[in-house]
Amino acid sequence: MMKSTSALKKKGTAGADVFRRKDKDRDATKFSFKSGSSSSSPSSSSRIGSPKTSPAAAATRKPKPAHHPKQTNMPLSNSPITLDLHRFADSNMNPEEFVRRSLADTNEEGIRAFHRSLVEAKHVIGGDLQRNVYRNYTEFVTISKEVSNLDADVFRLKGYLNELKSIWEGFVEEANPSEDMKPIDAIGLNDAILPQRKHSDMIPSDLQSIFRAQIAALWENVEGSQRFVAYTQGRHIVRECANFFDINPKTLQPRQAVHIFLLNDCLLVASRKKRSATSKYKLVADHCWSLDEVTIIDVKDSTAAVNAIKISVYPNTYIYRSERQEDKYALLHAYHRTMDENSDRQDDASNPIGYRNGKDAPAGAGDNQRAREGQDSDIEPGDRKWLEDLPDELEVVIALRQFETAVGYIEQAKKMLDSYPQPTPLLRASKSRVQKYSESLASIISQDLQNTLLTKLQFQRLVNWLLRLDKGDEAREVFLNTRSLIIKKRIRQLTFEGDSTTYINELALVVFTLIRNTCEWYRDSFKQNEMASRFITWVREQTEIYADIYKRQVFNHSQLNCQIIADCFKSTLDQCSILRKVGLDLKFMLEDFFLDNVRETVLAYERRCADKAEKFARGDNFSVVSSQNLGGDVRVTSSVISFYNMLIKFVNDICLIAKLQLYETVVRSISRVTEHYLRTMVDQSNGQRSVASMNIGFVLDNVVPRVSSQLNRHFDRPIPELDSLRARLRGLAN
Repeated sequence: MMKSTSALKKKGTAGADVFRRKDKDRDATKFSFKSGSSSSSPSSSSRIGSPKTSPAAAATRKPKPAHHPKQTNMPLSNSPITLDLHRFADSNMNPEEFVRRSLADTNEEGIRAFHRSLVEAKHVIGGDLQRNVYRNYTEFVTISKEVSNLDADVFRLKGYLNELKSIWEGFVEEANPSEDMKPIDAIGLNDAILPQRKHSDMIPSDLQSIFRAQIAALWENVEGSQRFVAYTQGRHIVRECANFFDINPKTLQPRQAVHIFLLNDCLLVASRKKRSATSKYKLVADHCWSLDEVTIIDVKDSTAAVNAIKISVYPNTYIYRSERQEDKYALLHAYHRTMDENSDRQDDASNPIGYRNGKDAPAGAGDNQRAREGQDSDIEPGDRKWLEDLPDELEVVIALRQFETAVGYIEQAKKMLDSYPQPTPLLRASKSRVQKYSESLASIISQDLQNTLLTKLQFQRLVNWLLRLDKGDEAREVFLNTRSLIIKKRIRQLTFEGDSTTYINELALVVFTLIRNTCEWYRDSFKQNEMASRFITWVREQTEIYADIYKRQVFNHSQLNCQIIADCFKSTLDQCSILRKVGLDLKFMLEDFFLDNVRETVLAYERRCADKAEKFARGDNFSVVSSQNLGGDVRVTSSVISFYNMLIKFVNDICLIAKLQLYETVVRSISRVTEHYLRTMVDQSNGQRSVASMNIGFVLDNVVPRVSSQLNRHFDRPIPELDSLRARLRGLAN
C-alpha cells in the first residue's frame, strides 16, 4: 500500500539503485557469463526453457544473486568463466582436464556459480531434447501413415492389373481357339490319342444323357436343389449317402438326418424333414459347396462320436455321422478319388503336350520334379501320424477352451513343419490347417481380451497366447481399444454439479490413473521395443480427449474466472504427475493444448478492461480527490483511482494463468489498456491540462512501475516494454 506520491517515487527509483549496486558488485567480482538476450537487464536472468532463449545462451547466462555479495578474503578469478556447449559434444573432450583448466584460479563462489550454470544447461538441453523427440515422433507417425496408405494403393493397383490381365487373356482365347495356339513341338506326339479339345467332348452322348437324367432326378427329389446345382455339361453324381446324421460340434449330439450327395465338382447336403400331410419324408437342400472349398476329414472314433466325418469350409466346420462304418469309408474313398480325378484334369489342361506326374515324360523330368517336391514317405511315420491327427486334436481343445494346449500344439506343428525343407502334399495341407486354426484361435482369444472386467493376470495370459501365435499387433489394438472404452465409460459416470474445479479434478483423476494403469499393464505384457510407439500414440489420443472436455468445461463460458482456470490447471498437473512414475511426462503437451485458449482468455479480459477504462475516463469530472488505498497525500481524479484498482486486478488475474510463452501477449495487453485510458482521459480533460498532467504523471510514475515489478517477479525477467511505454506516453502531459 503506497503512503504518498513521494513514497511511490522513491519506491520506483529504488529498483534502479539496486540495479546499479548489483552492477558494481558484478564488476568487482568479475564473474561474467553470457547473456541469453540483449534486452535483458544484468540483474535478472531469463527463465529456463524460454522459447526466445537458446540452450547455449541459457546455460551460460549469469545466475541472479539473491543478496549483495559479501566481502571475502579468498582470491578472485582473473578471467570470466564461460560455457561453450559445443565442446561438450566433442568425443575427444577430457572432463578432468577441462575442469582443471577452467577452475584452476577460481574461488568457491565462482565454482558454485559454474556448477549452477552446468545444472541450468542440463535442464535446458533436456527440455529441448524432449520437445525435439516429440516433434520428430509426430512427423514419423505422419510419414508412417502415408507409407501404409501408399502400400494399400499399390496392392489395390496390383489387383486391378491382374484383373485386367485375366480379361485380356480371356479375349485372346476367344479370338484364337486352342487348336491354333498349340505349340509346334507338340504336334504329332499325342494328337491321334488325345486331340486338343474339351474334356466333355470326349464323353459319349449316351453318358451325357445319363448325367442329365441324374440332375433332373436330383431336382425332383430334393427340394431347393435346383438353386444350388445347375445343369452343366459333364456334371454328375458320384456318390449318394443316405444314412448320415448332422451332429452338433459342441455337444456331439445328433440334430437331424441328412443325405449327402457327392458330385464331381460340388458337395450337396440335404436334410430329411417330415411332410405335413402324410407320414413320408422329404429332402430339403441345406448346403452346397464347391469341392475346391471343402475338406472332408476322417474323425477318430471315440465314446462320444463313432463313424464321424468332419467337413471344413472356412471358417465353418460341420460334423456328420453315419450309421454304418462302410458308408463312412465309401464316402471318403469317393471323395479322394474325385479330387484326384479333378487334379489330373487340371494337369491335363495346364500341360497341352500330355505330360502328367512324370508319365510319358522325357528322361529326367520326373527326377527334377521329385527333386523340387518331396514325397509324404520322406516324413517320419510318427510326425506323419501326428500331423494327420492334429486337426481333430485342435478341434477338441479349442471347443473345450484349453487354449494353452491349443497354442502348444500350434507351436509344435510350426516347428515340425519348418524342420522339413522340401514341401510335400501333407506338409502343405498341414500348414494350411495350422494357419486356419491359428486364425480361429486368435479370434476367440481376442474376443476374451475385449472383456473390460479382466484382471491383470488374466490379461497377461491372453496376451501371451496371442504373442505366441504371432498376433501381437492384433492383441495390442484390441487391448488399447478396450482401455479406451473403459476410460470413456468412466468419464460418462462422472456427474457435473456446477463446480468446474471439482469436476475437472475428478476427471483428471480418472483419466490419468487409467492411463498409468494401462501403461503398467502394457509395459509388463508387450516388452518389444517396436510396440512402444503405438502406446505413445494412444496416450496422446486420450490426452486430447481429456483436453477437449477440459476446454468445454473451463473456457467455454461467458464469464471467465482466472482463479477457476488456474485451480483447474493445477488439479490437472497434480494428477498428471502420477504418470512420471511410469516414465511419462505430459506437462508440456497439456500446456500446448491449452495455450491458445489461455491467450484468447487474456485478450477477452483486455477488451473488457479497455471498455471499463473508457467509461472511467468519460465519466470523470476532473475533480481532485484523495483515496485511502493510494495514500492520504495522493491527489488524483476519481477515474485514476478506478483505473488503478482495475489494472491491478487485471494483472493479478492474468498472472494466475499466464506462462512464459504468453509474455508478449500479456505485456502488450497491459500497454494497450494503459495507453487507451490515458489518451481517452486527455481527450475528455476539456482544457484542464494541469489535472490531466497530474493523472498522467501518477499513472506513469507509480502505477506502471508497480505493474512492471509484479510482472518481473512472475516471469522472472525485466519488462523493458513498459519502460518504453512510459517514455512514449510522457508527451501526453505537454
